[in-house]
Amino acid sequence: MATLLKQAEVMNTIIELKRQGIAQSDIAKVLRNMNLKPPSAPTIRKYYTRDDAPSASRLASPYQKDKAFDDPVCREIIISTLQANCNNKQLRISSLYDLLEEMLVDTGKLQSLPGNQQTLRNYCAHLRKTGQVTSPPVEARLCNYIESPPPGVQIQLDYGVQEINGGEHVHFLCIRMRYSRLLFVRAQDHRFNAVETCRTLFLFFVYIKGRPKELVIDQDSCMVVQETLGEIIATRDFQAFLHEQDIELRVLHKADPQSKGSVENLVSYVKKNYLSSRLDQPAQKLIAGIADWCRRKNTRDLNRATHRLPMQQFLEEELPALRPNLPSAYGGLAMLTGPVSIDKNRVITYKTNGYSVPPAYRFKNVYYRIVGGVMSVFSDEQGTLLIRQHQVAPPEVKYKTFIHPDDRRMPSTKWVDVKNTLLRRYPSPNMLHFLNGVCKENPHYREPQLSAVLAWLDKQQPESAFLESVLVRCCETFSYKVSQFQAIYIGLQKECAVQDDLFAEDGLNPSFVTMPNGVTVQVRGSETYQNLFQKKVQQTAMGGV
Repeated sequence: MATLLKQAEVMNTIIELKRQGIAQSDIAKVLRNMNLKPPSAPTIRKYYTRDDAPSASRLASPYQKDKAFDDPVCREIIISTLQANCNNKQLRISSLYDLLEEMLVDTGKLQSLPGNQQTLRNYCAHLRKTGQVTSPPVEARLCNYIESPPPGVQIQLDYGVQEINGGEHVHFLCIRMRYSRLLFVRAQDHRFNAVETCRTLFLFFVYIKGRPKELVIDQDSCMVVQETLGEIIATRDFQAFLHEQDIELRVLHKADPQSKGSVENLVSYVKKNYLSSRLDQPAQKLIAGIADWCRRKNTRDLNRATHRLPMQQFLEEELPALRPNLPSAYGGLAMLTGPVSIDKNRVITYKTNGYSVPPAYRFKNVYYRIVGGVMSVFSDEQGTLLIRQHQVAPPEVKYKTFIHPDDRRMPSTKWVDVKNTLLRRYPSPNMLHFLNGVCKENPHYREPQLSAVLAWLDKQQPESAFLESVLVRCCETFSYKVSQFQAIYIGLQKECAVQDDLFAEDGLNPSFVTMPNGVTVQVRGSETYQNLFQKKVQQTAMGGV
């Protein structure tokens, strides 16, 4: 089509030169003077004899193929379907093709459709292009071109977050000079709050050695509390920083490409250019390396919008336009207290009160900051790795220790494994009852008590019937300590030994009865006890003589 348009343009030019009285032999020379490549002499002669030039569509008509789906039967269904679904963004040509098969092939009107799905797709595009089907209205945001502000006037700020392979999250804050596209990114392992945002802004002012006039943000909760018809209520810390540094605030809606697209593109650029190839690295390594990445992008890579190095353009044009820096209460690392050495108790002392830190930081140095009644504890002096936060106690509270629930030492659960082992190795009916009694009677020594019972049974290897008799005696007498269990065990062993001796001397074969609870009991008559009594009396009398 481009060739046909060019052909029509050359033809129009030659006919126009003819009307101006230019001779046919001079047409090629005039076209060269117009920086146009003249066609061949026969072509000039053919165009020169015409009175008017046809349009590109007329030129193309002899060469166009017949449309396969231009058959009246197909054409009517296609146009009506496209017209009825002109606002349906979910319409697919594959669905329209299936509809034609249902209405024409399945009903016997056609043996097969005249083309495939791609042919139908091209035909639908032809119908829309030629106006035979109304194109759907384009519903898109109307964007106006906005000129860049003067040098040193505006900076833009936005947040981003990226999950890495280990499950950690890297939170980063992007700041960009609107004129020179100078970028500044700071990252940490937790979400930025208002104080950390103000500190990052002040570090950026120190980095560029000056202050801009305007800060552009969207409605992030750590900076803006509420927006009502353009009335902005900023958070206390953020408002104090703006007043301290004399910065004008401009708050936009989220995802506003017209006014804040530069820094939004920077957030995407950080994820794609820096983070995408480093997702397998630990979060702290990514946080530490982002400063060098900013330096490389500012000094080595040409910006696609300005076609200049951001740092070079900033130094030449923006730096002289910045206002001088002012001191700030949010001055970088000055707000961090430390290093504080953590002992075995894992407590930081602040104004007579103690505040806990995670067990992993025993015998290490930490840093903390008190802002807005909240103590934030960090593991590094840059304040990028937050490990714990506490509400600071009121002044009237003295000499108390506040332990975070996650910092408490959790009781050992080894006793559960020992208990399950006992139940598995010695499945007596009363074993669970006995073990529950041991755990309840010895709440602080469950694991040692149960381990001692297990060691004793592994050494003795009792029969099931005898072990059940021991457990029954323990449960009846509420004997749930290892010493009591062992005493009962030994006592019943002696009783069984005496009974065995008695039956052996008398030459009697004992009889056994199984009780309802599964315990087997030896049965003997009263004469057995009488004989045993007489025997003991005789032994005693002989010993006295």
